[in-house]
Parts: sequence; C-alpha cells; structure tokens
Amino acid sequence: MTDSTCSSSPDFVPADLDATRWESVAPLYADLLERPIRCQNCLERLILDRSELDAAVSESEAELYIAMTCHTDDEAAQKAFLDFVENVEPALREVSFELDRRIVENEHAATLDQERYGVMLRDLRTDVELFRKENIPLQTELTKLDQEYSQICGAMTVMFRGQEETMARMGRFIEDTDRGVREEAWRAMAERRFVDRDAIDGIFDEMIKRRHAMAQNAGFDNFRDFQHRRLRRFDYTPEDCATFHDGVETVVVPLLRQLNADRKRALDVDPLRPWDLSVDVKGRPALKPFATADELVDRTSRMFHRMHADLGSMFDELRGGGCLDLDSRKGKAPGGYQYQR
Repeated sequence: MTDSTCSSSPDFVPADLDATRWESVAPLYADLLERPIRCQNCLERLILDRSELDAAVSESEAELYIAMTCHTDDEAAQKAFLDFVENVEPALREVSFELDRRIVENEHAATLDQERYGVMLRDLRTDVELFRKENIPLQTELTKLDQEYSQICGAMTVMFRGQEETMARMGRFIEDTDRGVREEAWRAMAERRFVDRDAIDGIFDEMIKRRHAMAQNAGFDNFRDFQHRRLRRFDYTPEDCATFHDGVETVVVPLLRQLNADRKRALDVDPLRPWDLSVDVKGRPALKPFATADELVDRTSRMFHRMHADLGSMFDELRGGGCLDLDSRKGKAPGGYQYQR
C-alpha cells in the first residue's frame, strides 16, 4: 500500500543552502528524523532526500578540505576547515546514526527493492552496529591531527643548489644519472624530514591511542579488526590479509631482492643505496614529458580529444572549472587525490 502524501518537493535541499554551518542544515535533518513513514514509498522518499542532503554537506566539506590541503599555510582556509570539523561533523555523525537506525529498523525496509537498496541497507546496519557516541570526539581529534600533519608536510622545502625546492620536486634529482647528485638530493630530503621527526612521531603516537580507544569502545580488541569492519570489507577477513602478507614474503620479497641484485650489477655499484633505486639502469636520462603543470594539462587534453571528442570535452570541463591543481609548491599537502565535489 502506498501513500501519496509521503512525497516531498523536488527541491528538498535549497539551492542556496550554506552547508558549512550546522544551524543551516540542522532543520533539514530534523525534518528527516520527524517525517512520518507510512509506507514503502515514504521510506524510499526519505532515503532519496537524505542522500540529496548528505551530498550537499559532503560537497561543502570537500570544498573546505581541498582548500585546506592546497594551501596549508593559509590561515583562513585552515580555520574554515577546522570550524567544520569541530562544529558540523560531530553533530552530523550523531544525526546520521539516528537516520541510519531509523531506516534499517523501519518495517518497510524489507519491502524495498533489494537489487537497488540491499547493499546500502547492509552498510547502514554495519554503521549502526559500530556507532558509539563516545567515539565522536575521538574522530574529531583524529581529523585535527591529520590536519596538523598536512601543515607540517606542506611546509617542508629543501635548499638545493641555490634553489628552494618542494619535496615533490626534489624527486626528479633522485632519477639523475649522476650518482653524486642523487645522493646529495636524497640526503637533503632525509635531513629535512628529520627536522620534523619528533613532531610527526608524536602525531602518529596520538593517532594510535585514539584509534585503539575507538576500537575498544566498539567492542574490538584492536583497531585493525574494527577498521576492517568499519570499511565494510565483507568479502575477506583480516586472516585473509595475513595470508596475503605471507605470500608477499614468500614470493615477492625474494623477487625484489633479485631485482635489486640485478640493479646493483647493472649500475656497477657496491653497495646499492636508496638513491640508486629510481635511476635508469641503462644510464638513460630521466624522461621529462612536460616542464610545467600547464603543459601537462595541454598535452593531456590533446590526447583525450584524439581518443574521443566527448572524452576531451569532459576533461576540458575539469580544466575550466578550477578542478585541477597540479603544481608542486610550498604550503601544499603532499600526495595527490581525486575528490568528489
């Protein structure tokens, strides 16, 4: 039996919603929590509206996170992200649990199309099972520690041969055919990282404490087993991972040692050092397919257009929408990622 009154307007989430402020999104989440569920259609409408609202909040968080990692030395960007972490995420985690529980415990959940909603319902049941209110402040602290780590790494640069270089740009010297250049670059990078050794070790130690506490709060002996369940790894177990590790030790490690022995002979060095692992063993100069980020984007665009006009157009949309930040610069968090926005 269906109920036509359960339908909501197509614009449940206002187009001008400021999802970076809890007071803006709280009434919408309250609506979802208080909305009557009289039939299967009502439940499905609630799920769809909740998805739309979650997407809006997730997009706002993405914008703040991207700005924070792209400019770890920008105080305004750091503060905006921190405000979201401290004032929105804790409340969001709690209301998300209430919505998860409301959905999976509803009598109409079993009548939903399992082809469409089965996996989602399974995931929500897992989230309800693992939720502990006392873990919310621990998750906030972990996010702040991660932000602190990004700031430390983003500030790392090396003075190398008269130029200030980011750690990412230093990587090109590790591929130089001159072994002296490679060693000098590797040692300069290692010495720079050593400056922040205590700070980074301290962050890691604090993360371990909080992760272990979260696991214990949820009834697990260790963070590994808790995280395995939390990441919804239903198709294999931690024991399967241990078996895989044994396989790596048995098969891959001896192969790597043999490859390193071959590299040592090809380079005619003794012993093989860390700065010898990226250089071409035949003495050829490192490939330099592009000199600047703009050149990389230009060539990538041309390649995609040659493959298919639609593919090229989609890539150009990313290029024109401020979605690409490929330069290596001081104040930018290390690593690369793709983020939905």
